[in-house]
Amino acid sequence: MNMNKIILGTAQFGMAYGINNQKGKPPEDSSFVVLKEAYRRGIERLDTADAYGNAIEIIGKYHSSNKKFKILNKFRLSNDSTDIIRNVEHSLKILKINSFDVYSYHSFKDFITGVNTSKILMKLKKERLINKIGISVYTNQEFETVINSEIIDVIQIPFNILDNNNKKGALIVKAKRNGKEIHARSVFLQGLFFMNETNIIPKLRPLVPYLRKIKNYCTRQEISINELSLMYVISNRDINGVLIGVDSAEQLRDNLNYLKSEHIRSITKFIATLDVKEANLLNPTNWK
Repeated sequence: MNMNKIILGTAQFGMAYGINNQKGKPPEDSSFVVLKEAYRRGIERLDTADAYGNAIEIIGKYHSSNKKFKILNKFRLSNDSTDIIRNVEHSLKILKINSFDVYSYHSFKDFITGVNTSKILMKLKKERLINKIGISVYTNQEFETVINSEIIDVIQIPFNILDNNNKKGALIVKAKRNGKEIHARSVFLQGLFFMNETNIIPKLRPLVPYLRKIKNYCTRQEISINELSLMYVISNRDINGVLIGVDSAEQLRDNLNYLKSEHIRSITKFIATLDVKEANLLNPTNWK
């Protein structure tokens, strides 16, 4: 399986992230160990964001004495859209790199309301401070809207064994036909797949039957939920990048070892049977 598809998420570096997070934010030196292992295993790209606490600073410290990663960064608009230029220059300096591989709107709302933003981003792209312009979307409606945008090169979407091809397969195909690069996130649905059933909050209880079905399948096939989750997304030929977040170097090694799976045909066939009726619960922004 092509390691070039893997993008390491860094939200965990700067904040306590994920519904199943029981350890909180990891120590800085632990993040450095993860980055070292990622580079050693052939991962070349990191996904970060201005909103991820001090993740950018941690990556910059690592870059000071190590080989550098390609960086995909998500930004939020301020009241002054010209702040984008200052933020880009400042962040590049902290990260000790010359350009962002992808510079993305962190929200669809910013994309819609930022009237002058597209011109600024195109200027930064022309100056080679950013290579591609991206956006992170949450819903199918947002996804469908940005598919036709002329300035967007990369679309980051939630995609996993529940929020699957039944939900957005046709849109992925359409986006590819429009020349968009597709990156998948929420592969583990923020850790929901690994939670003990008794710890799942009442609002998400309607998802329990689907989670039980998944666990029963994994037991029968003698595979882990990690393997099921990763292989389903990575095997999709229309997806160019797969974002995964980990809490430790050991967890990263375990996940990458699953990429040698021989179960992909049965995995794809099984996931085609999962069609979540409560689709709104697949969006973590609705969990609060």
